[in-house]
Amino acid sequence: MNEHTRRDAELPPLTEHVDTDALDALFGCDTPGAPRVSGASLEFDYADLVVTVESVGRIEVRDAGR
Repeated sequence: MNEHTRRDAELPPLTEHVDTDALDALFGCDTPGAPRVSGASLEFDYADLVVTVESVGRIEVRDAGR
């Protein structure tokens, strides 16, 4: 997959694949009462992609075939 050829409109809504409020609760620094998680990551499938969210704020999106 060429990351420059995919259009956002071609992807289904992210909320159909992951609870974005839960992501904010786990990794959001502005969420009151959020756990202070360090060195953690969460990985989930999104369309034909794999998304990795790390507690340090890094988000990686890659082709599921890799």
